[in-house]
Amino acid sequence: MASSSNQPPEAIYYEGHSDPEDDEKNSNGAEEEDGDEEEDEEDFIARPRRGSSPPPIPFQPPSHNASGTKRKAPDTQSPSMGHRTVTNGGPHVPVVDPSSSKRHKPEPLEPSILNAEPLDEFVLEIADWIHRVSLGKQNVEVEAKVGLILDSRTGERVNLPVLNETILSPEYPEIRFSSNMSIQQHASYNQLLNRLIERTGASNYPNSKIRYEHTRVVDSFYTPPSGSGFSSGSGKVRLTKDAKTGETKECIQKVRIADLNIYSPKRKLDWRLSVNTEMPAPTPLPNAQPNSTRRKDRLTYTHQSFKIDLTQVTPSTTNASTPSELLHELEIEFADSAELMHLAKVRTRGTGAAWSGQEGELFDELVKVFVNNVRILIRNAGS
Repeated sequence: MASSSNQPPEAIYYEGHSDPEDDEKNSNGAEEEDGDEEEDEEDFIARPRRGSSPPPIPFQPPSHNASGTKRKAPDTQSPSMGHRTVTNGGPHVPVVDPSSSKRHKPEPLEPSILNAEPLDEFVLEIADWIHRVSLGKQNVEVEAKVGLILDSRTGERVNLPVLNETILSPEYPEIRFSSNMSIQQHASYNQLLNRLIERTGASNYPNSKIRYEHTRVVDSFYTPPSGSGFSSGSGKVRLTKDAKTGETKECIQKVRIADLNIYSPKRKLDWRLSVNTEMPAPTPLPNAQPNSTRRKDRLTYTHQSFKIDLTQVTPSTTNASTPSELLHELEIEFADSAELMHLAKVRTRGTGAAWSGQEGELFDELVKVFVNNVRILIRNAGS
């Protein structure tokens, strides 16, 4: 570890924090920038105090286990069997011979009478759903947003007769999802992720590192003009510009394909899985007026095949006398959806496609790790 303590230092949220790049400039005697630039805005999200901010790492399907050794392709049975053979066995346990009731030398505990581990039905349902609604589409985005499932009649969080994490049917009535959370929960996530940056950044850390990027952008939303080739009923055009320089970053039309709500009664937050398409769109004319805008102060944490976006959003308001509500959002997405869609094509379950060994199984493995990341974040939500 980078220090003698097992716990990395606490990140500071909102006040007294510093940016690694700014610290380096100040230590070299660089002058501060003019006060009338965009940097005058309050820096809403604390960044890690040490480390670098390179671009997100390329998509790399998981190929190593926690010990850093190469992982063997799982020995997979026919999908209809619903299980996967385990070759290494579990912990050693004493074995009793029923004919003599004598205990024999402990042997590895097998996961079932088939020496096979049943596939996680929850993860399998998520993987099947993503596969079903996204297969064959272009420019697909798969993301999970953290928030609360609300009763659309009362505005309160739903209270369903289940004891643990549950996937709700897409037809479940009279609910809506709010991707907002409290400032305390947002701060807790910021501190957690910053500590992970510091921990994985240690020179002797053996596993994949977490990297981050800080951006400030303004999203403006437009109705697609007639004759543009984009249907106004299928999604608005989003023009994203750098909040400081005004440089155009991208212009897309985002169209929602499907949503899946996951209720977590034992946790303080729920989550929603969304599949969308993001098609490049023509830039609106300079005199075009947006329907709405959203200013985003965002930290993006990238680990292997996944990105975590921690964002504070200031939406536009039509009433100048009413201040905009500051929203606190957290979402997780696949870093390379094109590669995910490639793996979906070779996935055999329910498609009739030819099996292609480890590559054909990577889709489910990626979805499993994606769900693991969401669950870990949900279980570490602050109060």
